[in-house]
Amino acid sequence: MTLVSTVAPLAGYAIVFQTIVYLLIPARRRTLLAPVLTGVVGAVVTLGAGWIFGFETIGLGAPDMAIVTAWAVATVLVMSAIGGYMLRKPELRPQLADPRLAALSPRQAFTQIAVRIPVMTALIEEAFFRGVLHAALIALYPPSIALVGGALLFGLWHVGPGFDQARATGKDWRSNALHVGITVLATSLAGAALVWLRMETGSIWVPVAVHAGINMTMAVFARLAARRQMARA
Repeated sequence: MTLVSTVAPLAGYAIVFQTIVYLLIPARRRTLLAPVLTGVVGAVVTLGAGWIFGFETIGLGAPDMAIVTAWAVATVLVMSAIGGYMLRKPELRPQLADPRLAALSPRQAFTQIAVRIPVMTALIEEAFFRGVLHAALIALYPPSIALVGGALLFGLWHVGPGFDQARATGKDWRSNALHVGITVLATSLAGAALVWLRMETGSIWVPVAVHAGINMTMAVFARLAARRQMARA
């Protein structure tokens, strides 16, 4: 077994597994259970790869906390400015709002934003995509192809979550399809940036900080926007 031989099953996992999970889990449980299930599988794959090939190889060496913290703070500040702008604009607020987050109790919302997103989403996704998958791709392909391939797989990974979020808004199938397409495009571009950070810093920890900062900050504003929409309905 070699690191390169893991590319095909890893790619299959990235493209298929999460989409199937999001389609099969009942809607009322999907928001909480789907990330846990996909996260557990991703964690098992990552730990197995780290044990077999070495954690340094997959980018899980000791982090430089000064650099990680600087990137995390900068990300939160930038995303807060974007989220605040969208929240203030009535024409942009519906694009920001996430009814699923608004439906959670304060305790559930805190757990979702402060625990599930940084651990089950940012950490595990980065360990898998910018850790295991990137190590496999960069061993097989030139850096430019590894970057594009990893970014596209990361975008396809978000088909299921994009579809779930689109259905939560109750729009028609054309709007849902457009939403999924935009989600895949946006996450592919974000994936490319995260792969670049992985290459530049030599580990997954700055990508983890950036990923968590984006998702946590925008989740807060998405909940605020959805609750404001509900209050005005």
